[in-house]
Amino acid sequence: MTPNPVQIERILFPTDFSPFSSQALRHALALTRKFDARLKVLHVIPQMIQPGDSIYAAAPWLLTPEARQRTEDEMRLFLVPVREARIDHEIEISEGDPWREILASAEQTPADLVVMGTHGRSGLERLFLGSVAEKLIRRLPCSVLTLSHEEGRTWETPGLVTRILCATDFSATSSEALHFALTLAEKNDAEVTLLHVIENVPESEDPRFPANPALSMLREESERLALERLQEAIREADGKTGRVVTRVAVGRAYQEILKLAALEQADLIVVGAQGHGPIEHLLSGSNAQHVIRRATCPVLTARPLQFREDSQKARPGSLALAVP
Repeated sequence: MTPNPVQIERILFPTDFSPFSSQALRHALALTRKFDARLKVLHVIPQMIQPGDSIYAAAPWLLTPEARQRTEDEMRLFLVPVREARIDHEIEISEGDPWREILASAEQTPADLVVMGTHGRSGLERLFLGSVAEKLIRRLPCSVLTLSHEEGRTWETPGLVTRILCATDFSATSSEALHFALTLAEKNDAEVTLLHVIENVPESEDPRFPANPALSMLREESERLALERLQEAIREADGKTGRVVTRVAVGRAYQEILKLAALEQADLIVVGAQGHGPIEHLLSGSNAQHVIRRATCPVLTARPLQFREDSQKARPGSLALAVP
């Protein structure tokens, strides 16, 4: 039975009001239109904190009434494109440790998708780098779209998606990623490349040694089985293979994902939030930084519904919403 398309009703967009954040907002607006969703724009004023609790340094001057008024004025200016587009939206200005406030807002909304830049100014520039990005992506109860920043780069057509690269390790969360990718492909009339990376088979034989027939056979058999599983994953996801191309690569997962995304000029990379094999490694340590920070297109980290439900149950007072 073909799964229902992913439904996005509420999108959370954290901002630091930087020029890059303004560009990222245009992607959030495009998705809001595509899904006829409601947008919440969040700005967090860093609060005085205890040393060691956060990557933020204490900033008590930001907590004055004058500073908060300036923030509200800046928010109104930042939201001009939203009002001009007549997008249904709400704003939230909070004080505290930014990653905790973003997490709390996503849970309380509850958000179906968080859209955020990985670079910005002052605190937010550091917020989404390294372990903090990993922590936030792992803990958010919904899917996350991250946009990296390249010096001087602008998106001429934010939100335009014609080519989607979806990486899979055949886990349940990878199935959710494919489900999301196919929904976006349907809404954008886009094509999907479904990629599986084989990491435990040598990419090529060492030319310094004689050819190893057994190694060649192992690689060929691994690739054949992977291609079969990719076709099976597509059939389970939507029952047709019309606009989906399958690819199998051998090597490091993040390297092959970035390489194929660049080769195919992908507009979006979609991966599962958790899993086994390559994708589990992708969302931990340096691999996550490589993909999220080096990709020349947005990266969508898809979160399965069950994770969301379990997360909401574990937090009394939070709201639950059946989604994606």
